[in-house]
Amino acid sequence: MDASHVIGAITEIFSWIGFGAALVLGLIAIIARLADGTWVPVRAFVLSEQEPPILRWFTVGHAVGEAPLTPELRAAAGDADEVDVFTNPQRPGSVRLHQHSPLPRFLGWGAIAFGGLGAVSTIVQLILVAMR
Repeated sequence: MDASHVIGAITEIFSWIGFGAALVLGLIAIIARLADGTWVPVRAFVLSEQEPPILRWFTVGHAVGEAPLTPELRAAAGDADEVDVFTNPQRPGSVRLHQHSPLPRFLGWGAIAFGGLGAVSTIVQLILVAMR
């Protein structure tokens, strides 16, 4: 068995793994993004004189939302009395600093990387076929 057959077999395996993993990770990324829900920006007021410290904000429907002030949110607010956060209207009391969760983005980049592996492997296979 010569080197081109060995390389062809390896790239065949990599192309199947690459495209298969890209498909699976892409679908999981879409599901994770949909499960994350919608997060809307709000300006929250820091009430640090209360024990324990809390955040309060007004929602679109003019209701008042409230959540505990976590160390991460305290660091983001600094010494300010207000901080821009994101809240989920379907989950009262939930806040975070970023609109989108990092998990779907991570899974999406993984899908792109594996898709690239599959594409490069396929191109190498086509070059080997043309050389034979």
